[in-house]
Amino acid sequence: MDYREPLERVFGTAELRPIGLLGTGWLLWLFIGAWAITPSSVLPLTMEAFAIGETAAAWIITAPQIAAVIAGLPVGVLLDRVDNGRAVLVSVALLVLVGVANSTFAAGGAYVALLGTRVLGGLGLVTIWIAQTAMITRAFPAKREATAVGLFVTGYPAGYAFGQFTAPLVATLLDWTATFGVYAMGGSLFGVAFWLINRQNGATNAAGNTPSLNEFKQALADSGVWGVGLISFLSYMLYMIFNSWMPTYLSRTYEIDLALGGIVTALFPAIGIIARPGGGMLSEQVFDGRSLPVILISFVAAGVIATGLGLGGTLFVMAIGLVAAGFAIQLQFGLLYTLVQRYVPRNVGGTAVSVVSTVGWLGTFLGPPIVGAIIETTGSYGSVFATGTVLAILGTVTILVLSEPAVR
Repeated sequence: MDYREPLERVFGTAELRPIGLLGTGWLLWLFIGAWAITPSSVLPLTMEAFAIGETAAAWIITAPQIAAVIAGLPVGVLLDRVDNGRAVLVSVALLVLVGVANSTFAAGGAYVALLGTRVLGGLGLVTIWIAQTAMITRAFPAKREATAVGLFVTGYPAGYAFGQFTAPLVATLLDWTATFGVYAMGGSLFGVAFWLINRQNGATNAAGNTPSLNEFKQALADSGVWGVGLISFLSYMLYMIFNSWMPTYLSRTYEIDLALGGIVTALFPAIGIIARPGGGMLSEQVFDGRSLPVILISFVAAGVIATGLGLGGTLFVMAIGLVAAGFAIQLQFGLLYTLVQRYVPRNVGGTAVSVVSTVGWLGTFLGPPIVGAIIETTGSYGSVFATGTVLAILGTVTILVLSEPAVR
């Protein structure tokens, strides 16, 4: 059978260039995700090396996200005015320098310098994320862009899993401090490959004519853009409260150790490898490219499951419920980035993506501490599920009042 036929059926094109961009972009994020989550799986070694506690060690992990939240919007606006391919290449080079600096400062016990360079690396992270999301959207036919972006966005959570699994191995073979540099340099190979493939045709570098100041203002003032941004905020907050509090809930409720609780909880993000592209396929194959019906299904299902989990059950039931909840919530994640670009002209697509990305990252920050405060107030870890139900209801209401633009 001709290889073009299955490619055409899945991706809407048999051209190897867009598929090459998708593949190298995904592999780049496998390593960026690993760099971002480091040193999560070797935290005891980190705390011992710096003589710090859990909170200070956790800041090393979250530092890149700080830059992503602060710089996301201005970076998105800038990317609509510059060559996106070159922006990716420069940002990859920045991450290599940052990764080497991270390893150097970690080996030297320079905690503050390590933290500072991790924040700097976050600037490269957010630039690559917004640029590649917009480029991959433009590389594929409109009838398959949701599937393509849905596949692309699985690279980041896969990178988290990759980093969690391989960091102890790197620490054993080299040293825990080497993990930063190893992931940054490994990812650079795929970053350069992405740039080289993109050079064959510069159509994905920019969305069209350089946007005017008025077009930027219209994009940032568009109610549809911020409506999708609110959906992103609620869905990522919902995602993170499960991720952050479930190990503790499981260990307290079922009297298991945190390690086993972590393994059970890992089922929640892991199912996203299937759910994220699945949402795109469902949109294109069942709803003629419309995204809001799939996002509505995502929130309603997540709310029902969260309510059911709040009623309790055996550990096995809880594990099955977490898989179902993880699938439901992540069904919409790839769609958010393609949907928001349909509210604005192509030449300000990066700005629209930056809104969804920035408020989504903000949701991941605010979710865990808000639920922590609720737990302290109520004295019940069951409030995790109650909060999840409320967020799902808010997401559903947002979708019902939001109109969806025509599929391009």
